[in-house]
Amino acid sequence: MDIFTFPDPSQDNMAYAYIIMIFVFLAAFITVNRLKKATKKAEEQDKLNEKRYESINKEGTDK
Repeated sequence: MDIFTFPDPSQDNMAYAYIIMIFVFLAAFITVNRLKKATKKAEEQDKLNEKRYESINKEGTDK
C-alpha cells in the first residue's frame, strides 16, 4: 500500500484532486515558514531579555 495515492489520469475528477493537493502542500509550506519565523523571533527575544536581566543584576549589585 502506498503512503500517497495519486489520482488516476483517466478519471474525470483528476484536476480537482491535483488542485486540492496543491493547496494542501501550499498550506503546509506556509505553516512551516511561519513556525520557523516564530521560533527565530522567540530566540532573538530571549537573547534580548537575557541582556536586560544581566544589566539589571549588575546595576543592583553595584550599589
